[in-house]
Amino acid sequence: MQTYIKKIVLQGFKSFNKRVSIPLARGFNVICGPNGSGKSNIIDAICFVLGKTSPKSLRASRLNELIHHGLDGRVKADYASVTIYLDNSKKIFPFETEEVSIQRKVNQKGICVYKINGKVTTRERVIELLSIARIHPDGHNIIMQGDVTRIIEMSPVERRQIIDEISGIAEYNEKKEKAMKDLEVVEQKLREAEILVNERYEIFKRLERERNAALRYKELQKELLTLKASLAKKKVESLESSIKNLEGMLKEKEKEMEELQKEIGEVERSIEELQLENKRIIEELVEISKSIDLERKISSLRADLLVKRSKLSFHREEMRRIDETVRRLEELLPKCLKFLMKVGIEGVYGSVENLIKVPDEYRIAVEVALGKHASDIVVENEDVAKACIELLKKEKVGYASFLPLSRISPKSFLDNSYIKREGIIGVASNLVTPVDEKFRQLVDFLLGNTLVVKDFDSAKEIGIGRCRMVTLDGELFETTGRISGGFLERRSSSRIIEQIEGLKERKVRLEEECKRLEHDILELEGKLEELGEVKKVSPLTEVERRKIRIEEKLKGLMEKKRRLYSKRLKLQNEINRLSIQKAKLEAAYENAKIDLQQYGEDVVFLDQDIETLQRRIREVSSELDSLGPVNFKAIEEFERFKEEFEKFKERYEKILEEKKAVLEMIERIEEKRKEVFYKCLNEVGKHFNEIFKEVTGGEASLELEDPNDLESGLIIYANPAGKRTVNIDAMSGGEKSLTALAFILAIQKFRPAAFYALDEVDAALDKENSRKVAEMISKFSKEAQFIVVTHNDVTIQIADTVFGCSMVDGESKIIGLRMP
Repeated sequence: MQTYIKKIVLQGFKSFNKRVSIPLARGFNVICGPNGSGKSNIIDAICFVLGKTSPKSLRASRLNELIHHGLDGRVKADYASVTIYLDNSKKIFPFETEEVSIQRKVNQKGICVYKINGKVTTRERVIELLSIARIHPDGHNIIMQGDVTRIIEMSPVERRQIIDEISGIAEYNEKKEKAMKDLEVVEQKLREAEILVNERYEIFKRLERERNAALRYKELQKELLTLKASLAKKKVESLESSIKNLEGMLKEKEKEMEELQKEIGEVERSIEELQLENKRIIEELVEISKSIDLERKISSLRADLLVKRSKLSFHREEMRRIDETVRRLEELLPKCLKFLMKVGIEGVYGSVENLIKVPDEYRIAVEVALGKHASDIVVENEDVAKACIELLKKEKVGYASFLPLSRISPKSFLDNSYIKREGIIGVASNLVTPVDEKFRQLVDFLLGNTLVVKDFDSAKEIGIGRCRMVTLDGELFETTGRISGGFLERRSSSRIIEQIEGLKERKVRLEEECKRLEHDILELEGKLEELGEVKKVSPLTEVERRKIRIEEKLKGLMEKKRRLYSKRLKLQNEINRLSIQKAKLEAAYENAKIDLQQYGEDVVFLDQDIETLQRRIREVSSELDSLGPVNFKAIEEFERFKEEFEKFKERYEKILEEKKAVLEMIERIEEKRKEVFYKCLNEVGKHFNEIFKEVTGGEASLELEDPNDLESGLIIYANPAGKRTVNIDAMSGGEKSLTALAFILAIQKFRPAAFYALDEVDAALDKENSRKVAEMISKFSKEAQFIVVTHNDVTIQIADTVFGCSMVDGESKIIGLRMP
């Protein structure tokens, strides 16, 4: 053991306020104590004094946070100081003293001071001194709390760098660096040659591009002329075809207009004839009514009879329409509810909206408040709901939701202070009336916790989210803060049922009216029969019948005339549209012919459609624009310059050969570097396997990700006894801890570190594995110092020296015990 930490002195560091001196033994040192006692702060102190600069690695956001805070009214420390005393009996360090002290101190401003043997120095000097004993602030021999798997969690490249460090391949790195300098000289010559070649190459490539651009420009110009001429020809042909099609359509429409005009004329003549006939009948009726008083009375009765018969016919037609409307409305009702009500299962009361009565002014608010529950089917209990569901499944009628009265309990509005505010209508359950009092608890269950307010502003004044609210216009405010609103289409089944009931009531009234009319008609017919109406039909009756027939024909002809006029208007608009379109096409056709004439007769036309030609013209034009200004002289200049460029290229290739020779030398150095590296890797891997086998009974190995690449990452494989070989990243927490420790100790065996600081490395291990790890540490502690923070009883029992750490009045206290 070349050196070790003989003593560590802390003052004002984290939980150690007063000066504390901890004498550490050569072998296996354990620091134990309850959580929060400050034992991990001792490891932080070692890292601090060795020169770690990252506050986060010391579990602080700033360096001055490492100073004792003086909690509970105690005076806080002015600074934090940590001093370690390293054994120098073998004169590892360039001092004559038996021990060397390293001190680091930080004040409240975060300024650090380093001292070696009491003399102020720099951090760089401290790092340089410690490196003599292979002690580094970020060395792999220090594993912080919760970082037991640091080695595993490293990237493979970081793990490989550990092998670089301990293999001593720096010598070959220097040789490689010298060869790299030689390479740099050659590359400088190469760069100078490249500059000359590149200058001429740029000119060469520029001339080549300009020549190619000139040739391409000529080619594109020729293609563009052909494309435009072909497009002009296709447009002329297309426009000719379109004009012919339009002319044919116009002829058809004009022919249709002539036929329609004839039909309109025939209808108008028929209307004139019927109007004249009707006029004569009216005159005849007037004459007949003047001649006979009896006929006048009969005419009056007959007119009354006609009115009542017409009214009776109208009522019957109205009842038929009502029946049809009711049938359509009933189809809008929920399918499941209609089916269940039709089957007549006992205990089915109907949908929620059918069981309550809502005033019209609150209907929208209540419908929104009920939401999806409005169509729920209310049943007596769960058994009835079950029977209904099974029947719906069996008959494949549909899907429905059920509310058993036996399973619901009323909800009440707990905060009555809202009720008295302005803009509050009231609790929704108090604004509706159940059709039966046994449904009162249903109303309270669905609406008892909802407040009806006047408008959105009223809800905002109460506070959105404080309670469930709904406005008269249907905006809904949930306790979650969710707001719903907008246009509401009112198509609830309750509204439909109301409409059905209203129509049925109207039908009943119409039926009563029909009975009365039938009675009145019988009376009138009786009176007419008394006056001889049945035995002798007066001329007036026949004339009136003729008048009615003529008026019916006139009505039909007038409707037909209206339809024909409407059709003529649409047809005329279509003819106008086609005429305008034809005129536009004819103008475009003339322009297209003029455009085609400019290309002459020697052009070769392409047989492609207009869309393809237009797309290709755009592509060619775009390519021409992208070429920019074209140098047509470049075609000749390119050939002259090409010969000169070839000579410079030959000189450049000779320098490339020289570079190749230097690269071969670098390759030989790299091979030797690989030899040294792999020798170290194999030895560390051998030690690693031996240690792992001793602890777990399994096998372990170290391999590069790419065996041919020294810069690739290092992969750790292991198979604890009885398990298959896996990458360390795929192991359990305990297995990772064992593997990490075995790897660290393998490195120590190859090139031992001065000491090892392990903070709760056995936290994830069971007792058996803890014992194996402790025994392994005990074995290696014969050659190196171990400082281990732990809670594990097994580890404490095996240790050489145990330090107990406790928290007293906000400060950490240390008690040491050398184990027998």
